[in-house]
Amino acid sequence: MNGEVIRHIPRFHTALAEWAACFILILFLKKRFKGWKFVLIVILSLIIQSLWQYTAGKLPLAYWIPGMMFAVFLMWAFIFVACDVTALSALYWCIHAFIIAEFAASFEWQITFYITSNLALKHLVQQLIEYALLFVIYSVVFVLNYFLESRYMKNKTILEIRVRDLATVFGIALSVFVISNLSFVTQHTPFSGRYAVEIFYIRTLVDLIGLVLSYSQREQKLWMHAKTEINALQNVLNRHYEQYRHSKETIELINRTYHDLKHQIAVIRAEKNPQKKAEYLDALESGIKYYEAQNKTGNAVLDVILTSKYMACIDNKIHFSCVVDGKLLDFMDVLDICSIFGNALENAIEGAKNIKDEERRLIKLAVYARNNLLIINFGNYYESKLKFENGHLITTKKDHTLHGYGIKSIKMAAAKYGGTVNIDTKDNWFNLSILIPLQNSNKNEVNKNEEV
Repeated sequence: MNGEVIRHIPRFHTALAEWAACFILILFLKKRFKGWKFVLIVILSLIIQSLWQYTAGKLPLAYWIPGMMFAVFLMWAFIFVACDVTALSALYWCIHAFIIAEFAASFEWQITFYITSNLALKHLVQQLIEYALLFVIYSVVFVLNYFLESRYMKNKTILEIRVRDLATVFGIALSVFVISNLSFVTQHTPFSGRYAVEIFYIRTLVDLIGLVLSYSQREQKLWMHAKTEINALQNVLNRHYEQYRHSKETIELINRTYHDLKHQIAVIRAEKNPQKKAEYLDALESGIKYYEAQNKTGNAVLDVILTSKYMACIDNKIHFSCVVDGKLLDFMDVLDICSIFGNALENAIEGAKNIKDEERRLIKLAVYARNNLLIINFGNYYESKLKFENGHLITTKKDHTLHGYGIKSIKMAAAKYGGTVNIDTKDNWFNLSILIPLQNSNKNEVNKNEEV
């Protein structure tokens, strides 16, 4: 065992790297304690980690591996105590911190050893240079680490730790640790170095590869989540487009049926019995309700969607009123109109249909222009408890695979035209407003209307 090389590595440098790697991650995780309690945990952790590394440095080399394992346990305990996370999540972040710490410590000591070993310096001067290099190199490494973490941690998906994630990062850490420290154990392998510089170089290089693999794993996780989200949004969009096509065919069928009503009216007129005549009229009135649901807004796509949703409102005894200038939507793609109106009205119907008091089953829609802005306003009464997370509405639907994708789809469609979406709730009234800058052609149309 290359014990002399190990003994030359300052234990405090390793302890500081382990503590700093954990601390950077903890900054982005939900804290278990705040204020002075959190500060106390942070300080105590640095002291305990340093004392253990100092103690481990005095132990026989045979205890080197157990000593490292206990140091990793202290890192896990630091994260688990400081953060409101499960033991599994704490282990995942601990292993990730260990990979970062291994690279920081090996890189710092390789640079320090290279500079100081070629100089004939007094002990005090050498110590000062070592601490200066420690400060500079750790500052660079962990500041970069902080910015990298801030890129990943803002995505909630990264915080959802699964067993597969833990197994992957554990495999990376174990492989990196074994290969990077192989030279300390034996020099008789193709991957071992014989001299100190050689050993440090191999260690730093392997730790760097481990760090890259660790971040690659998280990058892949984000990519998979983005891919899943895009597919889900596309499914929502396709579903509404299919509903639009189906509704269009249904309305055409209703129009054809309307002509058949003439024959039924003739039969009613010929009926002499007043009671039967009244029954025929009731049946006829019920049959033409759907036809009454047709809307003429000036936009053919919107007409079909509104008619379809109006039918759903009739079925669920919901009072749906709308004031819509459909011509203002002429600049929008068919899929975007389907996405905005299909999703918003579907959510409104979902919220209103379960209200016990039928008088309160209300949905209102307004589409108009003001100050060169297209304003689309949906409103509905609701009684169910709404949940918001980080300012975003969480779905109340039983199908959680469509978790919030309706609102996301609306936001994406509005953003395509430079628009914004705002959700407001007050006194059991849900209000969803969309503001989109009008295109030039629509501005001219609005101006003409105002002149008239």
